[in-house]
This record gives sequence, structure tokens and C-alpha cells, in this order.
Amino acid sequence: MERMEKVPKSATRPERVAFLEERIKEIYAEYRHLLPGDYRWEDERSRWNELVYCIFAELTGHAYRDARRLADDIADLDLLDIGVLASVPIMDDGMPNPENKRVRTITDILKTNGVSEDDIKKSLSAVCKVAQAIQENYDGKIQKFLRKYGHEIVNEFDSHVSFSEVDKGTQSRILVKWIQNTLAMPLAFSNVYTVRFCERKGANYWELAEAADNVGINAAVLDDLLEVYIVDIEGKKK
Repeated sequence: MERMEKVPKSATRPERVAFLEERIKEIYAEYRHLLPGDYRWEDERSRWNELVYCIFAELTGHAYRDARRLADDIADLDLLDIGVLASVPIMDDGMPNPENKRVRTITDILKTNGVSEDDIKKSLSAVCKVAQAIQENYDGKIQKFLRKYGHEIVNEFDSHVSFSEVDKGTQSRILVKWIQNTLAMPLAFSNVYTVRFCERKGANYWELAEAADNVGINAAVLDDLLEVYIVDIEGKKK
């Protein structure tokens, strides 16, 4: 049974990652219409937008529906980039610099929508500090944080369960697919077609994961895309 070759993360080659990023974009453009339309967190960046919504819902004093609208509107204006928000200086009072252009813009939007000055300060402080933590610890990609603990869930379950009917690689793929589907975890990669893709492209697990993260595509979606792609190109050769 095909398995993803295990290599150290240090074996990641930037040029191979860059190549995979472009290939993923091409495959997405060509094959996405063949997949279901209801993937949750298809764009991994939407997980961050959801966290901002949760902050607004608790700290702005607005109803959850209004907090959702605010978060969505600000995201649609491309104002929630983690890297930009993480770079906002935090002042001695623990608040983000009010003179920062991004802070001023979001402040104006929140104020226009009836959020009090105190709630604006609390909300923006929380958003910027969380953004800094994600940037510093997970390269600005919240899916890396979730993936870390998703793998721990899989490994914990894997250590207590043994499917005598299948090999260890197949068992691991079953568990990864289950975690992908039930918890919408950004785990990679759960099928043999992903292995074949990496073999064809001379890539390893870390390179494909890094490329997927840079593109912002959910690993479960990428798994399904690569299955459709490999089945298609292998079918054409028969």
C-alpha cells in the first residue's frame, strides 16, 4: 500500500514548494468544479475571520448576528490580514497604536456601526495580540496551530486502536480522513492519490503541506482535488 515517505521537515526545498504552489493553483482552477460545493473552511484564511467574529461577538456588545456582519464586512474589505495586524505596535497601555492606519480604518468602521470606544479598544487589542501570537508561533497560518493538535488526536487514537484487517498506513489514513470530516481539521493528507501526486512531482509531505498553507487551501479539499486529478491523468494514459 502506498504511503507518504517520511522525511525531516528540514528536507523542505523552497523551490519545490514554489513549484507546488503554482501547480496546486492550476489544478484547483481546472478541477474544483468537479468537487462538492459545501466544504467548510475551504479557504484556510476564513478560520481567522471566524476567530475575529468570535472576538467581536464577545467584546463589542453587539448581537451575534451583528458581530458576524461586522467581521464579514471588514474581512471583505481585506482589512484582517494577520501579518498586517500582527505588525501593529502595542502601546504601553496594552492597546494597539491608535495612529496605525489599519487600526484607524477598523476603528472608524466599528464606530460607525455603534460600537463604543471602550469596546473598540478591547476588541482591537484582542485581535492584534492574537494575530501577533499566530504570526510569531505559526508563521501567520492558523491552520498550523490546528494541525499540530489534530495530529496529536490522530496519534492518540492510533495508539489505542488496531485494525487487524489493514496495515498501519491505511489505518492512519482512515483516522486522518475521519478527523478531517468530523472536526474540519486541516490535516494532510489522507489518500493514496496524494502520495502518487508527490511521487510524480518529486515532492515530500512537508513541501506539499507548506505549499497548501501558502496557497491557503484546506488540506481535505486538496486531497479530494488530487484524487480527481490523478484519476483523470492516469485514465487518459490507458
